[in-house]
Amino acid sequence: LVIGQRNNIRGLRVSRDVLLLEWLAREVPVKFRARRATAIFASVVLLAATGTIPIVIAAAGGAAAMLAFGCINIYQATRSLDARVVLLVGSALALGTSLSETGGAEYLAHGLVTGLSGAGPAAMLSAFFLLVALMTNVLSNNATAVLFTPIAVSIARELGVDPMIFVYAVIFAANCSFATPMGYQTNLLVMGPGHYQFRDFVRAGAPLIVVIWVTFSLFAPWYFGLW
Repeated sequence: LVIGQRNNIRGLRVSRDVLLLEWLAREVPVKFRARRATAIFASVVLLAATGTIPIVIAAAGGAAAMLAFGCINIYQATRSLDARVVLLVGSALALGTSLSETGGAEYLAHGLVTGLSGAGPAAMLSAFFLLVALMTNVLSNNATAVLFTPIAVSIARELGVDPMIFVYAVIFAANCSFATPMGYQTNLLVMGPGHYQFRDFVRAGAPLIVVIWVTFSLFAPWYFGLW
């Protein structure tokens, strides 16, 4: 069992003075810097939670502080970046922008209204909720809420019901963003460290979306008197 600096340990592979019978290299935690890391982490959470500074700046500053105070080295920091997540974020932003700028999302919404014309407000509300819940896993919840709220108001007026009913549908459906990695920021954050794949999110998130959709479809029409 040998302990030493990273470069020295790697050098053992080509050394003529040492015969390696088994190769298994692990980094030993530097526990005497644990308090520094804990203090930096707590500061980031506190600053972001209180709204003192934006969470993006707090997180970036925390990462820089971890490097500056020796909690991690540059190799560990760069190794924690997952190229799949970076590419996925860029692809999701491009897809969301395309659907918004080309009117693709509005086209789907108005197609839904046309296809379900005469089906009644309850059926329209249920179908609209499902559409928004599916789109939020592609566009992100914020973009979906901004994009579909005016559409919800327009649909409600066409049906002659209170627009807030469909706005509530947008609020709840836009937060069903857990069936894809790009649906929400935290999904992407845990994808790399948890070694998750795209199908893992679909397998865990899709049934939950169905449960929420069915629950809303049964409760909302009764509560708002749409039956």
